[in-house]
Amino acid sequence: MTKRIEIEFKSSVEIMNTPMKKRRFIVDEMIYPGLHVLSGDPKIGKSWMMMDMCLAIAKGEKFLGRKTEQGHVVYMALEDTFENLQTRMYELTDEPTENLQYVLLVNTLGNGLEDDLRKCKETFADLKLIVIDTLQKVRDTVDMKYGSDYKDVSTLKSIADELGIAIILVHHNRKQQDSNPNNMILGTNGIPGAADGLLVLTHKTDSKSAILNISGRGAPSLDINVTRDGAKWKLLDKPPEDKPDNFTFAIHDFMLERKEFRGSASELCDLLRAKFPSEELNSNWMYRLLLQHDDEVHSLGISYGKTKSNGTRSIRVRYEADRDSSGGELLYPESGVPAVPETSANAEISSQTVSASAGDVKTNAVPDDETQGCSAPESEEA
Repeated sequence: MTKRIEIEFKSSVEIMNTPMKKRRFIVDEMIYPGLHVLSGDPKIGKSWMMMDMCLAIAKGEKFLGRKTEQGHVVYMALEDTFENLQTRMYELTDEPTENLQYVLLVNTLGNGLEDDLRKCKETFADLKLIVIDTLQKVRDTVDMKYGSDYKDVSTLKSIADELGIAIILVHHNRKQQDSNPNNMILGTNGIPGAADGLLVLTHKTDSKSAILNISGRGAPSLDINVTRDGAKWKLLDKPPEDKPDNFTFAIHDFMLERKEFRGSASELCDLLRAKFPSEELNSNWMYRLLLQHDDEVHSLGISYGKTKSNGTRSIRVRYEADRDSSGGELLYPESGVPAVPETSANAEISSQTVSASAGDVKTNAVPDDETQGCSAPESEEA
């Protein structure tokens, strides 16, 4: 019997005023924590692409020109043998890594796979990605109904969310061509409907080149042109530009001089642009940027909040030198990516209650009688 869920309400005000981390990418603009499906034409080289991605993440190297977040990877090669894996590995690299683990046999969904996935995380604390090659090998059914497809993929998505990792299911394209790449994924719409991200690999006119179409809930829609060069897939497009996130350093150095700011989001945005012209800032997103960098800005002695007086909404920001972990140093880089300052707990949602009498307690609002604060339940450390 399914366990009954107690309904819980969160107001739009609370959601918009709760510090939440920016989405982190394991492969920049491609793979993030959640459930992804890589679907491709028959014999196009899906497994080669996944093995190369796994190696890149395990080593902290770029994949198709995109940065990766280094950590452990588990590749469930359920249609392979260790002999085949050895041959492929020698074609891909001469530098293996202990961060990449292979598994040839696992249980099926509903018969122990869920526990197998949890064991991977228990064994490797820095686990970033599990690849299941292929989806059908972990299903007990060949039922191609929407409900079955949606249930199976949703179950795996729930595990990915629970563990805070990415899971990629390797799957197949149907034979029929379609102008919408997502319609080419074999099975019903239950598969793409339950997944967070979709990667569809299709042949171009010549057999060596292909298009990797990327879409989903948490990444930009992309069409990436790739080609096979021996064992490796290589990027044909111009590599994406690395854009460091320097907002924390910009607001810190700005407040280091100013000490306190109170004004509109547009005013704050204009002042920051004038001081840091290379930063891409939007006044509509100023408060969200503070929320997304909540841990970092607080560690650098910055408090912030929203105020409303006579119908006018303002942002209030305050700098306190005694809470600045940088010791009052200028942090914004002239070029390159600076070291990230020491932060408090890296929870996905920061959740201290806003209070005018908070004292040394970290809050996401400056103590002020008119400050609009919010409270959220305590979050567990990720």
